[in-house]
Amino acid sequence: MHLKSCFLLLFCLAVMPAVAQLSQGGKPIAIQQLKVARDNQFVELTIPRSEIELVKKRQAEHKRTKAFRFAYAIPLDCTPQNSGNWIDAGNYRVWQLKLYSPGARSLNVIFGRYNLPDGARLFLFSEDGSDLLGAFTSENNKQDGMLATMPVAGDKIILQYEEPMDANYSGELKLQSVNHDFIGLKAYSGGRRPLGESGSCNVNVNCDYLTTYREAADAVCRILVGGTELCTGTLLNNAAQDGTPYLLTANHCITTAADASTSVFLFNYESPYCESIDGDVENSLSGSSLKASSDDLDFSLVELSVAPPKSFQPYYLGWDHSSTPPASTVSIHHPLGDIKKVAIDTNSPTVASYTSDYVAGAFWKIGEWEEGTTEAGSSGAALIDPNMRVRGSLVGGEATCAYPIDDYFSQFRFAWDHYTESTKQLKAWLDPNSSGSSAISGYNPYADVEKCTMVTNLKDSDTHTDGLINAGQESDGYYGGTNSYGFTEFAEAFQFETDCKIQGLSLGVAEKAISSNNATLTLAVYVGGDVPGSLIYSQDFDLGTVDEGVMNYFAFDQEISTDGSFYLAWSVENLAANDVFAVYLAERTNDSANSFFIRDGGDWYTYPGKSNSTNGAAAVMEALVCYHDDVQDYNPFEAEDVDLVAYPNPFRYGQELVVRFEEQVQPVNPQVFDLLGHTYTVNSTVTGLDRIALNFDRFLPGIYFVRLTSQVTGKVYTQKVLYLGGS
Repeated sequence: MHLKSCFLLLFCLAVMPAVAQLSQGGKPIAIQQLKVARDNQFVELTIPRSEIELVKKRQAEHKRTKAFRFAYAIPLDCTPQNSGNWIDAGNYRVWQLKLYSPGARSLNVIFGRYNLPDGARLFLFSEDGSDLLGAFTSENNKQDGMLATMPVAGDKIILQYEEPMDANYSGELKLQSVNHDFIGLKAYSGGRRPLGESGSCNVNVNCDYLTTYREAADAVCRILVGGTELCTGTLLNNAAQDGTPYLLTANHCITTAADASTSVFLFNYESPYCESIDGDVENSLSGSSLKASSDDLDFSLVELSVAPPKSFQPYYLGWDHSSTPPASTVSIHHPLGDIKKVAIDTNSPTVASYTSDYVAGAFWKIGEWEEGTTEAGSSGAALIDPNMRVRGSLVGGEATCAYPIDDYFSQFRFAWDHYTESTKQLKAWLDPNSSGSSAISGYNPYADVEKCTMVTNLKDSDTHTDGLINAGQESDGYYGGTNSYGFTEFAEAFQFETDCKIQGLSLGVAEKAISSNNATLTLAVYVGGDVPGSLIYSQDFDLGTVDEGVMNYFAFDQEISTDGSFYLAWSVENLAANDVFAVYLAERTNDSANSFFIRDGGDWYTYPGKSNSTNGAAAVMEALVCYHDDVQDYNPFEAEDVDLVAYPNPFRYGQELVVRFEEQVQPVNPQVFDLLGHTYTVNSTVTGLDRIALNFDRFLPGIYFVRLTSQVTGKVYTQKVLYLGGS
């Protein structure tokens, strides 16, 4: 584990600008073919297996709070002066350090010293170059001189620093730690989430019926603390409404100034719709400063190193520090570091104490979540009232999917001013001018400029598939990708009645097996009528860096203005003979809800026009668009006629779910599937030509979809239901 001894650099700048903590894109200089680069071997970092097992054991035993430990920190003391190799490459001096921690699912790093001159670039990437972070530049210099990064997949990581020969000073880099992920926060074979999935009862925040919370969800982020733990945080408005990026979390997550400085805040990590698909991981910021905290109230308030930019679609939640319990509450969070979820309690929380270590009577107790739950990784999540105002932050509790009961949130009113010191209260920071406000509403910092949001054609009743042209025959290819039918390009329609600016798009990539080094994904914007017409923009992206089984965000180099409806298209080029690429599709139950188009030769066709199906389809895609108008009600397709009712809904253990139709459809073939797309066999009894009864007694609590087929017409019906369980 030990590298040769290192020494600290003495040169520093008196002031460093805290500018955007975003990576700047680009590619590292290719130096692997040089002999001196090939001779630069990986340095192996060995961790006794017993150490990792001890960390896991402590995580399992520490159930009182809900932070999630996923990595083991390996302390280092490495600089370009004592480790790695220097190589001259054109107008640059290039330093490489290669590190190997056997068995790691991913590796992230923390620089205890980071100060780059103008023109210098730092990249971090996997051994094969397919997972790439950077470039980090002088714009990432901060006053505290530190930098923490997101993970790179796999157990090998390459650090490459490129400094211009004529740089105005020598850059400073001091690697403080490499963090060995033993869970799988980022692994290509299992997506980007730990443990594959959080509990099946958890509800994705972008379900259509949760639109009330859509804006509030934009305030929530996943926090990677010190490279080893995961928690949840929430942006807060202040009484001055000046956009200061204050963020609330738990003290047991961010305890010290060093924790705050070495945390990475990931926004918009969510599925685009109600079913689960792993989200984008592009919108991250590194670093913050600790403003206030209390261990016996278990809250921390930090100020992010930079305000989230417009492309992040940030929202700053309001708050209420009154003592009156809210009528109901929700909590938006990242259980097990998973994509964003929501837990819902339809009843008032009660005032409670939470163990002798904390201030007595300073907590809200959730008796039972009616939907969802919280888990490790949810710590710090806000408790939100019906007015979309924060009333507390999650400390811990007993809630699980099996028993979603007894969670505890630190009350906002105690965090407000229970202690007089400014470093232990929220009031000094959230009401800096002593306005006396007991409650304020949320704040959109870009409302007067343009509202930016992700929009999609996906609906709650959709489930995504890989879009095989012929089931079981992969050689025929995919409707949304490589195929043997000559389909060359694919497009998704977005129907608007107002001007908008397109900043980029996110694609759900179902399949990717690429051997070509110059394979290209071309994204395009078309305008037109019933099918794509005039091409107004296109941009090429490296297909090799695209991830499989997850959402991938692609930022356009410029904003693309349209005066209404448009099409977002994709195609692939420069593939090798057996290369494969496909985008997830969702097939609908009729052709009127089609938004997916296929280009065959020079002509465009609807999905029903080229498939073996009479149903429409939608691509698993989101568009990042900016408007002056309200886009919350974007819904280009009318809801399908359901013609049925399910009751009671919600329902509990021992109650049968009855599905009744308006006509005598003779329902058959009942299927049940959850939000993750898993299907289940359900016991059923046909009680008439217009109804069927279903028994869920052996199911876990959660949201399910019931799908039935009419024996008379063959029509398929889908209905969402909520099973509360119990005994």
